[in-house]
Amino acid sequence: MSKLSRAAWPLLAAALFGLRWLPDGWTPGVLARVRWAIGCDEVENLDRLLSHEDIEQAERGYYDNLLDTGVRPGLAPPIARSVAELRQLVLRPGLAITRNDGTTWSTNLLGMRDRSYAVPKPTGTFRIAMAGDSIGLGLGVGDGLGFEPRFEEWLVEESRRRGGPMVEVVNLALPGRSPGQRWDHFQKVGWPLEPDLVLFEATDADIGWDARRLAELLPRGVAWDAPIYGDALRGADLHPGASAEECRQALIPRRWELLEAAYHSVAAECHARGVPCVYVLIPRVGRFTGAKPLDRLVELARASGFSAVVDLSDAFDGRDPAALAVHPSDFHPNAEGHALLARRLAETLWPLSVFDALRPADTPAEEVADREKTREMGKL
Repeated sequence: MSKLSRAAWPLLAAALFGLRWLPDGWTPGVLARVRWAIGCDEVENLDRLLSHEDIEQAERGYYDNLLDTGVRPGLAPPIARSVAELRQLVLRPGLAITRNDGTTWSTNLLGMRDRSYAVPKPTGTFRIAMAGDSIGLGLGVGDGLGFEPRFEEWLVEESRRRGGPMVEVVNLALPGRSPGQRWDHFQKVGWPLEPDLVLFEATDADIGWDARRLAELLPRGVAWDAPIYGDALRGADLHPGASAEECRQALIPRRWELLEAAYHSVAAECHARGVPCVYVLIPRVGRFTGAKPLDRLVELARASGFSAVVDLSDAFDGRDPAALAVHPSDFHPNAEGHALLARRLAETLWPLSVFDALRPADTPAEEVADREKTREMGKL
């Protein structure tokens, strides 16, 4: 097939973006999916229509908007600050913000969107630590409405009912960070919290995310020696002083290799410390990655050595994206979407052996009842 002429691209772009404004009844299922994907203002939706410079500007603007506190300038600090290392940004600690729309945003003194936790860990406590991205962080919904705090509440009640230990789920998610960046943050902040179990939350955006972030960082002299990427980065044949474009050209073809290195780092370090680690793949609202990339992503996680791999990428299937997103132009779940994820987490994770410590009094009959109960999850 011949390439479209330069003059044809603006017409194609106009036609594609025009799909956003067609009434629902006018678009068949496939076109409705295309329209919704275009409406999600994310880099992957624009990469066939914009130059690299425009893509970078769109990405910066997108995450600037996500990190906006929603209050008038000068009345509250931004929720994140930049750091000149692999993570690029961290959350500001000790925030208590109410946005103009009434949404609350709080961080603890350790810079997590979560309540406070004791360090060292209290005796008799089963502590779970979650590494994740902006969905794991609950961007777009108020405090306590993300899937992580809802899942924690359910675990606390179920363990208490069975005479198990106190349960804590510590949220170490960072917005807009790649798998390697999320794990770098966990290494710095998570291990001092003495977790008994690690949850590594992921989405299909993990594919290529490390390559894109490294292409930003390396030209600035950052992350050249990042051990998370090991031989995958050294094999890219790049040297300090390389331009952003040179980094992109070298790293994008190695995106799966870089992702494999990041996943392997997570699993290997958890194994070395004797801490089980569960990989959890969740969906983004209205994002429809093909079956082959998703299958490859799950197989990569399994091959990397995680204690268990849980694929919840179908959690939103059959549901109208407009009813589950925080905004028509956003792929982040609203409160209802997070409730769905919490129910699926409880249903899928509870039977795993890594949670045996939370159900010491279970009999075989109770285990059957548990499985039935988690399917309903009415209390969430």
